[in-house]
This record gives sequence, C-alpha cells and structure tokens, in this order.
Amino acid sequence: MSTTYLASMGLMGVFVVAVVAWMVRGRRWYQYSPGASTSGRSPVGDRESRFEAYADRPLAWVAAFAVLVVGLLVGVVASISGPVETQSIAGLTVAVVGGAGLCGYLLFGVYLSATRRGHPRSLAVAESATVAGVLFLIAVSFQLLA
Repeated sequence: MSTTYLASMGLMGVFVVAVVAWMVRGRRWYQYSPGASTSGRSPVGDRESRFEAYADRPLAWVAAFAVLVVGLLVGVVASISGPVETQSIAGLTVAVVGGAGLCGYLLFGVYLSATRRGHPRSLAVAESATVAGVLFLIAVSFQLLA
C-alpha cells in the first residue's frame, strides 16, 4: 500500500516540475510592473510600516524570543511533571508550537531576506509560499512513510 503512495507522490512531483518548467518558459511574467496607483497610502501600508519598524528593533526580537522560550519551557515542565491527563496535551502543545515557530521563522526569514535583496514584496511572498509548499510536501512524505 505504501508503494502506491510513494509512486503517486513521485508522479505528482514530476507533474509539479513540469508545471513549473512550463510557467518559467512561458510569458515574461517576471518583468510585469503594474501602473502607478491613483490612491494614496492605505491603512494596510501603515500597519506594515509599523511592523517593519518593530522588526528593525533588536529589543523586540529579544522580547519575542524570551516569551517563546519561557512558554516552551513551561510546556515541557508541564508535560514531564504534570498529571497524566495533562502530560499528553502539554507534549502535543509543545510540539505544535515548536513546529509552528520553526516554520514561521523559516518563512519569515525567506521573506525578509528576499526583500532585503531588493525583490518586490510580491516576489518575496511567492518565495515564502514556495518554501511553505516544500515544507508541506515533506510533511506529507513523512506521513506516508510512517
């Protein structure tokens, strides 16, 4: 049964490579530039600029990391020393939060590095989405093999 799943996964991988190759060789979509916007700044742009202002402050990163570490330590202590009913829930919570933190760190890192290299935000989001898709395919592969 798992051989069928692996063959299906391989076939879908070939299909994905074919679609990506077709898209890359197609129209010159990477040279597209939209016209100038007639409206002024939107509230979303203001929110993004505030977020970017906090993202440039090392103290904000240190505080977020400290909150994450303390939260994970509390979860680990609860999963080890708590009652049997809370051990499994706390262990699952720690695993989910740790995995989500790792994935978020990776996706935001790809986005941030792409924007710092001068890529437009749309391309940076596309690169992050590609990384998210690869992570999803890896997770599905592990599920099929387990």
